[in-house]
Amino acid sequence: MDQGQLGKIAGKTGEAASSSKLNDTSNAKNAVSPLKPAGGEDTVEITRNAKLLEQAESRLSALPGVDSARVDAVKAQIENGEYEVNAENIARAILKTDRELSDL
Repeated sequence: MDQGQLGKIAGKTGEAASSSKLNDTSNAKNAVSPLKPAGGEDTVEITRNAKLLEQAESRLSALPGVDSARVDAVKAQIENGEYEVNAENIARAILKTDRELSDL
């Protein structure tokens, strides 16, 4: 297809668009904006995920801060080879966290 044919197609497309009701402003008074409801008020819909995120952030902000003394004590135990891993306590904590997260 040469440029002349493309120009003719583009011209016809442009003519069709300019004569269509999409570009007709005579009915603009009766048109409803797609961005605002007919009542003229803005609305916001919060998704389920956004609500869950908000709940999680709220719960996290209620948690106590980092206990620096405890962190330092554990670091010292690790460095001295005195820290013992208790698999049962870790499993219990993982299950507790899983239950809490499923409640969100």
